[in-house]
Amino acid sequence: MPDYIKYQKSISNELMSIKDRVRYFIDNRHWGEDGRYKEIILSHVLRQHLPKEVSVGTGFVVNKNQITKQIDIIVYRQDCPLLFKQDDFIIAPSECVLGIIEVKSRVDTRIGRESIRNATENGQIIGKKIFNGVFSFESQTVNLKNMDIKKELIRSSGIVDNICFGKDMFLKYWDAWMSRDNQHDKPHYAVYRIEDLAFGYFISNLVEDVYISIHGEQIPDTLKNMFYPIENTKEAYRIRTIEVREV
Repeated sequence: MPDYIKYQKSISNELMSIKDRVRYFIDNRHWGEDGRYKEIILSHVLRQHLPKEVSVGTGFVVNKNQITKQIDIIVYRQDCPLLFKQDDFIIAPSECVLGIIEVKSRVDTRIGRESIRNATENGQIIGKKIFNGVFSFESQTVNLKNMDIKKELIRSSGIVDNICFGKDMFLKYWDAWMSRDNQHDKPHYAVYRIEDLAFGYFISNLVEDVYISIHGEQIPDTLKNMFYPIENTKEAYRIRTIEVREV
């Protein structure tokens, strides 16, 4: 029987290992100023897991009248013409985009709030339902009871739908019709503390959303078992629920 939990934890180990290799050279003093390293590290791992029909880049997304702020990672269809491409830097029409990710080296409550706000505003400009995530390699204390961060989640109301604050904390948006939890049947963010699995679950949700967008059907059961190895007991790891309602 495959050990899918160990497989998912190996994703965290891989990301942290690559991160540490970079840190050995630039040390902690410069980690917050590492430029593109944090996005390159995550992009490298994403390319290993995403379907071949998509590509990963960085840049801007344009709709008919607006352009986003610069986005750290853009996942887009390969069969769609781009407005501009130079190496990994792209300017993509919103119709091509399947997912966007705001990447941080380390978050605290303030950075977490700002990251959710930026991802929400970019998602509003793109103007369609896509995977929209905030990914942080490390987390200082993020106070999810803080009213400002709750306001950003409520304001986002599912535009930002997947967040990991370090390798142990994962936030997932559940719409009312999506939730399997009878205790929380309204739109909400569920906060899970899943040791060494937040990175794997974040990537798994991205791959699943991309697969559904491309193929128009659910992922095969074998992949589902691999992507979500604690699916039947996940709610045991829920530590908080943030309902999407007016504050």
